[in-house]
Amino acid sequence: MKRISSFMGSFICCLLLACALLLTGCGGQGTSGSAGGSGAGQEAKAAEAKAAGNSLTVKVLDVGQGDAILIQTGSQTILIDTGDDKYYEDGKKGKVNNQLFDELKKANVTAIDKLVLTHAHADHIGKAAQVIEKYGVKELVYNGIPSTNKYFVNALKAAKAQGTKQVKVKAGDVLDFGSGVTYEVFSPTAQQIKDDTAAIKAGEKPDINDQSVVGRLSFGSFAMLLTGDAESPVEKQMAASYGSKLQCQILKSGHHGSKSSSSKELLQDVKPEAVVISAGANNQYGHPHDVTLNKYKKQGIKQIYRTDQNGTVTIASDGKGYSVSCGK
Repeated sequence: MKRISSFMGSFICCLLLACALLLTGCGGQGTSGSAGGSGAGQEAKAAEAKAAGNSLTVKVLDVGQGDAILIQTGSQTILIDTGDDKYYEDGKKGKVNNQLFDELKKANVTAIDKLVLTHAHADHIGKAAQVIEKYGVKELVYNGIPSTNKYFVNALKAAKAQGTKQVKVKAGDVLDFGSGVTYEVFSPTAQQIKDDTAAIKAGEKPDINDQSVVGRLSFGSFAMLLTGDAESPVEKQMAASYGSKLQCQILKSGHHGSKSSSSKELLQDVKPEAVVISAGANNQYGHPHDVTLNKYKKQGIKQIYRTDQNGTVTIASDGKGYSVSCGK
C-alpha cells in the first residue's frame, strides 16, 4: 500500500506540474495552417519562405508595465514600442527602467531599421528618443496624430536630429519588414485620424488608447495580431471591417490584458491558438484582469503567456510552423 500511495503521489505531482505549465503557456508549438486566407496560397508562401532560408523571430520583451516587441526578419530589425522610462510597479516606483536595453543587448541588437510607436502613452514610448539615438533608427512609424506627450515630442525631435525618416500610417497600409514578412495596418482609420486631429486642435481629448496602431504581422502562413492598447470600440470596428481576415495563430493581448480589450467580437474573428500578455509584476492596474483571462478560457485558448510570469516570450517561425519559448 505504501508503494501504491507513493506512486500515486508522484503521479499527481507530475500531473499538477503539467497543468501548471499548460496554464502559464511556457513553451509550445503549432502549425500555421489556421491563419486567414487561402490554404493553398498560404502553403505556397510558406514553401517560398522556407526555400529562401528566411525566418522570423518575435520577442515580446519583458520591460515591466509596458509594451516593447522586437521583430527580427532575415533582413530587418523592427521594434514596436519601447516600454516606459520609469517603473510604476513591483516596489520600484520612480526608478529608471532600463530593462528594454538589457533585453535588446541579449538579442544582440546593434541597429534598428524601423521603430513603430503605437500611441502616445509613456508605457509604450518612454524610451523612444533614446532608442532612435542609440540604434540609428532608419524609419519612425506612427499614426500621425499630434500629441503634447513629452516622450512623443522628444521622439520626433530625435528623429529630426538623426535624419530618421518619418512614416505616418493608417488602416490599409502595408509595411515591408523584409524577407517575406509584412505588417498590414488595421487601425486607426483615415477618418479616425482626421477626427482625432481636429478634436485635439479644438482643445478636446480623444481616447489615446483607441488611436493605437494595430497590425497583422504575416510570414508565409503564420500570423500574429499586434494590438497596442486598442480597446473594445476599435476591436469591434475592426471585426466589422475585416472579419476573418483578422485570424491569426497568436494574439498580443490588447491593453496589457485589461478588461477594456479582448472583446468577444475580436476573439471570435482572430481565433488565436495562443495569447501573449505584456504586463509588469504586481502592477498598480491589476493587469491582466481576471475577466479577460476568463474570456480566453471560454474561447478555448489554452496557451497564455505572460511577461510578468514568463519573462520575455519568444515566437519563432519558418513561415509554416511556429514555436514559443519563455525567458523564465
